[in-house]
Amino acid sequence: MIVVVGAGAAGLMAAIAAAGAGRNVLVLERTAEGGRKILISGGGRCNVLPSQLAPERFVTDSPAHLMRGMLRSWPLAHQRAFFEDELRVPLALEEETGKLFPVSNRARDIRDALVDRARALHVTFRFSTSLTGLEPGGDGWAVQTNHGPLSASRVILATGGLSVPATGSDGGGLQLAEALRHRVNPVYPALTPLTASPAAHASMSGVSLNVRIRARAGKKTTESTGGFLFTHRGYSGPSVLDVSHVAARNRDAVIRVQWTTVNATEWAQMFAGSAALVSNVLATRAPQRLAFQLMDEAGVPLERRAGELRRTERTALIDRLTAYPLPWTGNEGFKKAEVTGGGIALEEVDSRTLESRTHRGLFLCGEMLDAFGPIGGHNFAWAWATGRLAGLGASR
Repeated sequence: MIVVVGAGAAGLMAAIAAAGAGRNVLVLERTAEGGRKILISGGGRCNVLPSQLAPERFVTDSPAHLMRGMLRSWPLAHQRAFFEDELRVPLALEEETGKLFPVSNRARDIRDALVDRARALHVTFRFSTSLTGLEPGGDGWAVQTNHGPLSASRVILATGGLSVPATGSDGGGLQLAEALRHRVNPVYPALTPLTASPAAHASMSGVSLNVRIRARAGKKTTESTGGFLFTHRGYSGPSVLDVSHVAARNRDAVIRVQWTTVNATEWAQMFAGSAALVSNVLATRAPQRLAFQLMDEAGVPLERRAGELRRTERTALIDRLTAYPLPWTGNEGFKKAEVTGGGIALEEVDSRTLESRTHRGLFLCGEMLDAFGPIGGHNFAWAWATGRLAGLGASR
């Protein structure tokens, strides 16, 4: 019997792959129903996949070629075909974001379809069951649970990381892997909102716009474009989440924002000789509250006309429009992080099967592994691909 620990995205896919290969599979899940992260993803809509995969935007402290190989083990087109043809859940492309959602816009349809498919393949589920111990022995594994011991020929750990602990993620699987002598790279919250204390922009809470954002730590710069949201505690939105790991890992990281698609030269041309108020020029490209905030910080009076800007005012304003230094001091941590950065080093598993190189018959997949991607379905693509790889590997 193959025991899968965890009924999240990776665990469910691992169970389906192993059972589809004809193996007897038991899934242990500590929550009452499983798949809680699936249920809350995409605001309850579930961003199943990206329309295009971007391996170059994934983050890992392990060799990148190992991560890319795992991602490519199940091409994106094949993943989409699985959901649409095998699970019978049609997906629709959101053109503006490049994200794929179920046509029903119901995350529950994805979770339920995965569970139903597993059950159709005779997978057994034990919900509200926690793993309390795991030891290799003989030709298999002794699995200890809060409901008693089990014996397994092979075990797949798909327990997730530390992100969104309210869904049942507590990092227990990572601790167990470490106890079993696997190297676990330092973990940190990723894809999490940033905070500022004092909250310099609390007055703009609720203002949103599309931006270009750059986070620099040392000689490396990470860049993202997309939605930016001012919150009462700091900043959120896809662009912020995509660079938040830089700040989470580097207290000295410098984050700069270009608030619009207009560059410095173009702003200078728009201001030159214009009889319009500066605030009116800005209002054509930026939210009014943000425009007023930037003018105030640059020392530009509200009654100033664009063509009458002093050189120091113009320079200060354009700098704030195109390379604004975001005053961040922290982040919302794992409580609101969409994924866990760091985790089990990819060198610790066979990249073709995800079997542990330390213990035969133990397979590791999903968020436990040291890799994550940007917002937009990439982390589900990672979960689906590595879960399937582990399931197939364990079934051999």
